[in-house]
Amino acid sequence: MNNVEEEFQKLQILEKSNQSFNYQYVTVFKNPSKLPINQIHLERIWYELKHDIPKDLDYLELPEDVLQKKIYNKKSEIIPALDKRWLPKIILYKFQPYIFTFPKEEDISFLANNLLYIDSLDYLLKCNFHQFWCTILFEPSAAVSLRSFILNPILPYQVAYLEDEYAKVYSTVFEKFLQVYKRLIQFRASEDEYLSEEYAYEKLLEKKLINLPIVNTLSLIYKDFNVEFVNSITLLYFNDTTHLDFQFKEVEGSIDQTLLILEMIGGHVCGFRENAVVVPIAVTPRPSIFNLTWVYSVVSYLLNTMSLLHTLLEYYKPAMELCIKKDLPFRLPFTYTSIYRELYELMSNREELEMQTMLCERVFDEINLGRSEFIDVYHMFVSYCLDKTLECLGDDKKQEELVELYLKLMNVALEDDYFICDYNVKYNVASQNEMFESCTALDTTRTEFIVSCINKLPRHKKLIQLLKLKNETIEDVFKRFKPPEIEPEVEPVAGPSETNQKRNNEVELDVKIKEIMDMFPHFGDGFILKCLEAYDFNSSDVINAILEENLPPHLYEIPFDEIRIPPEPEPEKPVLAYRGKKPDYDDALALLNDKGEIKQLKPIFLEKIQYSNDYLYDDEYDDRDDDDVPIKVADNQLEKELLTYNPNHDDVASDSSESEEELSESSTQKTNVRSDTQSGSGDKRNRMNFCEDPAVIRERREAKFRSHHRPPQQTKSNVVGKPKGQGQEKDVLKARDKKNVNKSSRANHNRKSGAQWKRSRGMFPM
Repeated sequence: MNNVEEEFQKLQILEKSNQSFNYQYVTVFKNPSKLPINQIHLERIWYELKHDIPKDLDYLELPEDVLQKKIYNKKSEIIPALDKRWLPKIILYKFQPYIFTFPKEEDISFLANNLLYIDSLDYLLKCNFHQFWCTILFEPSAAVSLRSFILNPILPYQVAYLEDEYAKVYSTVFEKFLQVYKRLIQFRASEDEYLSEEYAYEKLLEKKLINLPIVNTLSLIYKDFNVEFVNSITLLYFNDTTHLDFQFKEVEGSIDQTLLILEMIGGHVCGFRENAVVVPIAVTPRPSIFNLTWVYSVVSYLLNTMSLLHTLLEYYKPAMELCIKKDLPFRLPFTYTSIYRELYELMSNREELEMQTMLCERVFDEINLGRSEFIDVYHMFVSYCLDKTLECLGDDKKQEELVELYLKLMNVALEDDYFICDYNVKYNVASQNEMFESCTALDTTRTEFIVSCINKLPRHKKLIQLLKLKNETIEDVFKRFKPPEIEPEVEPVAGPSETNQKRNNEVELDVKIKEIMDMFPHFGDGFILKCLEAYDFNSSDVINAILEENLPPHLYEIPFDEIRIPPEPEPEKPVLAYRGKKPDYDDALALLNDKGEIKQLKPIFLEKIQYSNDYLYDDEYDDRDDDDVPIKVADNQLEKELLTYNPNHDDVASDSSESEEELSESSTQKTNVRSDTQSGSGDKRNRMNFCEDPAVIRERREAKFRSHHRPPQQTKSNVVGKPKGQGQEKDVLKARDKKNVNKSSRANHNRKSGAQWKRSRGMFPM
């Protein structure tokens, strides 16, 4: 870290000063005619070392001009002012992006590489006008260096993640890059040093230093820092009338790319439809096991996409109409609800969130910012309808089309209750309706229906309660509110009866009244009951109000010692065999054949039954699967489950020799089932036993060995025969020949596999 501080001192990052850098430039630019720099030529002079230098030169006594003539040959040529021959041999470094999913200590290259990048930016800032444009146009590493920062930016909401020296390095890069790009889009430095705008703009397009993605990204990065620069670069690009077709194709391509990204992200998170075409994007498919890093990549990519779309619509208004033609705004509510609902459900009750707290906070922050961007972009289309309606005053037909577009936007949003509630919290729909009614004829029945539907939604009521409790602005509550309440609807469970519930409420009420009377015994229980009713039966609020003498005015009209008169108990209702209208039956047979209750219960049972083809009848049923063994299931239900190891099943990939032994053992056991059953000593061993008796293992191995190596009714082969010289019988010769043929080709010294097998059964060496 000391080396980093030393570099800071050298670059004067910690203390600003005007110290000159160790660069030396030779000024050769002259323009007495005041022509554009791309239309003039300059004389280039250089010296080359002679091949036939005299050997008897006195280098110390000869004057410098004479010595120079004898050693060097002077050469010159007339070349354009913008030419690569004016450049020294340099290399400009690239920007090193910051990886937010890594801990700060693991991203050391960010500091080292970006110190070199700062040095490259300083070189471009130190150049004069002539050398700057020669470097930009003819040094290949210059355009690559500038594009590296635009392709891997640290967006404004991500700057808060940087700390200490990382923040200092980035702030320096941020400011110096802005100065370089300001110089890049200003084609005139003085009356003598300037470029023709057509020539400079063509060269920037050719070098890919200005196009729609670059202008959009720079506007997003610097719009909160330097509005003047953002206005300059957007006007430079969008006011160019010589490339209108190129601009239209870029804008259309950007909108199509946004639609594609939203569709692909929705597919990766929620699942693709059948026969869907999956296009690769920067987000990988959803992993089988929960991965918080993948969730952050999805959330960050979605936020970046919506932020860039917001910036495009903000600085280029004609893009609104193109988005409406491509139905982009009508897809936003469904995408908003489906993706964020799935992400909240995916992250609910995860242990990884507690283990990776820093990354978890970033995920939730960017989710809230992304939701805010969705709402803001949608409101831009609503504002577009309102602005166009005001512009078309007097044109009833055009205004009617715009009003229909607005109502369509509201109706589409109303289909996704979470989206319309969040939108209504930030931008009040009732106020929007009033603004439209003030400038055009609007069907109030349709607008009142939309507002009434929003007010009836449970989520809307919850957001309004949060607003009242926190006493904050709507925008603050919306950004801070993290709704894991996106849950499936739960069927109401049959609770306690009405009489029991009333009794419980009365008991709780008596406890609260007694609690307050213990503190204020001079008050009557009737007066305390009225106070509790005024404060929604919150005893702590009542106590605070009494202590602060801040009771509502109507309570001061009630006597403080008023006594509570309990209500008279209701008479008990007679117990009836049934309630409601008696069924009409002609006879007992009709009563017995009544299937009304069965028809009512049938849909309830069908909803609870889950049909599946996974549990088909198996005639080779294995009861080992009945053991309660926890098997890890894939987190992603969109893909196949993980191939997991079940200890109740045999290991298919075990050693071949071991599998043969098991097969032979099982066959032996099958042949001896009857004898074991009759003797009453059946094999009762359990495969899940951690350790088995070694004596039992040895006995079983010995029985298996005898069954394999002692075939029935086989006479022992004679290989000994008679003494040498007395001749041998034919059977002896055959036995000897058979022994030589079947003799092993190598020694039987490898007993490692056998020892490992014994250890796995619990036979450890002493």
